[in-house]
Amino acid sequence: MSFQDVEAGRTHPARSTITSNPQSREDNSFQSLQSSLSLQVFKMNANVQGILKLVDQLGTPKDSAPLRKSLHDLTESTRAMAKRASEDLKQLSSLQAGLPQHKTAFQKTSHDLQLSLVAFQRAQQVSAERQRTVVQGVKLAIDDEQTHPIRSDDYEPTPQEQRQAQILQAQLSPHELAYQESVIQEREAEIREIETGIHELSEIFHDLGTLVNQQGTMIDNIELNISSVAADTGAASSELTTAAEYQRKAGKRAACLMLILAVVVAIVLLAILS
Repeated sequence: MSFQDVEAGRTHPARSTITSNPQSREDNSFQSLQSSLSLQVFKMNANVQGILKLVDQLGTPKDSAPLRKSLHDLTESTRAMAKRASEDLKQLSSLQAGLPQHKTAFQKTSHDLQLSLVAFQRAQQVSAERQRTVVQGVKLAIDDEQTHPIRSDDYEPTPQEQRQAQILQAQLSPHELAYQESVIQEREAEIREIETGIHELSEIFHDLGTLVNQQGTMIDNIELNISSVAADTGAASSELTTAAEYQRKAGKRAACLMLILAVVVAIVLLAILS
């Protein structure tokens, strides 16, 4: 290489002493599994939002067999995804044990997965609570329609159940109300299945707790935050229900005005023709 080449900063790449170290097979496996887990977390978060949207429609005129099936299928697919993700995290932990440089990446992935699992668990709890409210609301509405006593024991309905019963009586015809009564057993079976899923998810949390015990009370803090979000969601749902009730009453008033207007027009036409 000439002096002019050195002065111009030109060197021969083939003789460069700086070479990049290729990633090991373990590095590639870790990054591939981490990417897969991140994608699963993203899908689970999207599913949780979908579950909550479907739950908001339970006990409303949009409540139907296809809606409940969609809710069931989405919950089951998310539950299967949670199981797979927990197994993948265990495998990721084993890989990270020999790759200390990836400790921070593992902790972030673990944190994101825990947050997603807690959100899913809370969504299942909200779903079960809403299903119970709808079931009791249907029973109360049917009892009230038939002027039967609500219960023979000392059972006292909650304000949510009473409100649900009033909404059902106002929005559903007797035939539709009878149909809702016929699917009570189906709803109760779904509640039991959700409770089983919540129990299974609790076991997953226990496994993850032993896996990432260095994170201490992180799960408790996450669950507290999720509970706060759930409370806000519940308040928003209540406001939407109230708004729907106002809209229904406004629709009835509009229908009455249209009927009165039609009667007035008919009277005017009769007067003109006579």
